[in-house]
Amino acid sequence: MKNIIPILFLSIILIAACEKTITIPQPPYDTKVSIQCGLEVGVAPRVYLYNTAPYFDNVNLSQLFIRGAIVKISNSNYTDNLSVDSAYNYIKCQYEYFYTGQKPVEANSDYQLTIVINNITYKATTKTNLSAVTIDSVGYVSQFTDIYGEHEGVVPYFHDIPNQTNYYRYEMARTVDTTTKYREGKIQSPCIGGSTVPVLELGRSVYNDNNFNGDQISFIIEPAYSHHKGLPGIVRIQSIDKATYDFYLQLDRQKLAQLNPFVEPIFLTDGQFGKQAIGYFGSIIRSAPVLFIFPE
Repeated sequence: MKNIIPILFLSIILIAACEKTITIPQPPYDTKVSIQCGLEVGVAPRVYLYNTAPYFDNVNLSQLFIRGAIVKISNSNYTDNLSVDSAYNYIKCQYEYFYTGQKPVEANSDYQLTIVINNITYKATTKTNLSAVTIDSVGYVSQFTDIYGEHEGVVPYFHDIPNQTNYYRYEMARTVDTTTKYREGKIQSPCIGGSTVPVLELGRSVYNDNNFNGDQISFIIEPAYSHHKGLPGIVRIQSIDKATYDFYLQLDRQKLAQLNPFVEPIFLTDGQFGKQAIGYFGSIIRSAPVLFIFPE
């Protein structure tokens, strides 16, 4: 037994001596323009215009926002020249920048987005002809299981619009404070203070109505933030067009690939804007709001 301790001690020293820090060089990265805009009837348009950045870069949104661009949205009746605006995010303690228009979007109209950045022009079109669904009810399950574990879920029920191809997304408007938790981590934002601030929880996943022509549809949505019994939330279902659906479906699959090593990596395609930009220019319409009270 007297020889065991020195031998173990020597082994630990040898193992520690074998540690080496290896720096892996990052591959070249080509920055692209990210364009995101969903037109909503009766609401002035917003265009989120940013440069993409490598995954490990430590930059904030204000550094990536593209200033000085020419941004126009037009239909047969008018051209809306968009200007830079911002909204303060109390959770992230920073401003979020975008280009905003002055004219409310018209229904059943063909729109064209034109963006000029450093003499490069990006164009896309969309039509504001979507139909809103009606939510039948909103339920709740205290536990459901997927490949990532057990979760609680909010369950909206609504009927699909028959005889057309439709795409859907979930949203809930509610409030949070400093006691609220986001997924596993606590919200530690000093900007909230002792008050509450509004948040909009958007469903990560998007859905189509394949095999659901006119039938009732439901999906289970894990809340993004923690809550207490009796907390109210306003639930809506977004009807979205195919361009919007395709973009968010790629984002969802990309996030799944990052979390699951057995899923093939997903890369965002160029979509409507060619090879120098990613994103979407589409339209959405929201259902009438339904009040939901968390039962636990």
